[in-house]
Amino acid sequence: MDVDFLLQVLLARESLGSTAIGNGIAIPHPRSPIVLHVSRPIISLSFLETPIDFDAPDGVPVNIIFTLVSPTIRAHLHLLSRLSYALKDESWRKILAQPGIREEILDRLKQIEPDFGKAAS
Repeated sequence: MDVDFLLQVLLARESLGSTAIGNGIAIPHPRSPIVLHVSRPIISLSFLETPIDFDAPDGVPVNIIFTLVSPTIRAHLHLLSRLSYALKDESWRKILAQPGIREEILDRLKQIEPDFGKAAS
């Protein structure tokens, strides 16, 4: 994947409106996921040492970023909806707020959303 192009696509999407959802979390994703030509859905979780202003609805600076890239619009919408659902779980958000234990983050996600890794094609 062309990282420079990905950055351009994500910045273009962000210019349309913030992808911050509150609680210090943002989900940057391309407006049209198919332009990136990936063969399977990709989700990246990043923790920022210094939170940044993402124009979040609650005004809280973002320090947790989930980046989504999908091969199809259907897979993109499925992954985005499942992640949004999982992020409603307060116990998982608390685990995310204390990064460092990858297994605990993934284990809790699988409990909340068993189908998370099974994005639609």
